Amino acid sequence: MELSSPEFTDGGEMPWSMSAANENRFPPLNIDGVPTGTRSLALVLEDLNSPVGGLTHWLGWNVPPDTGRLDALTLPSDAVVGMSDFGKVGYLGPIPPQGRHTYRFVLFALDTELDLPEGATRRAFDEAIDGHVIATAELEGSIERTPEGD
Repeated sequence: MELSSPEFTDGGEMPWSMSAANENRFPPLNIDGVPTGTRSLALVLEDLNSPVGGLTHWLGWNVPPDTGRLDALTLPSDAVVGMSDFGKVGYLGPIPPQGRHTYRFVLFALDTELDLPEGATRRAFDEAIDGHVIATAELEGSIERTPEGD
């Protein structure tokens, strides 16, 4: 399974427009090679360089397995969105407090749909997917906050 974006390469620089300090724009993501037997997809966006440890910026689940593209305008209606570590339901783009931070999108192919309500926490999500992950794919990108602020 593969996860990619037409806006940045794996390990590359993410557009500043995706940051919460700019347009707070969910990037377009392409999904390829979903394994047979997948009942749903789930996606997490996390900051790997947060001073408090991994910080969840967005999580969503129950995305149909035949979904080939995700973006802010085409999130499937069946998808459910959870609570970020900022206490917000919905997307909160990268926003490093200072310097360069790396952000990771993790796509999960699951053998079930999750019975979680909108706004469920990352902890509840992690417990719900335990034992149901068929495959994963990752995409990382970095954003740097300049000394001037943005």
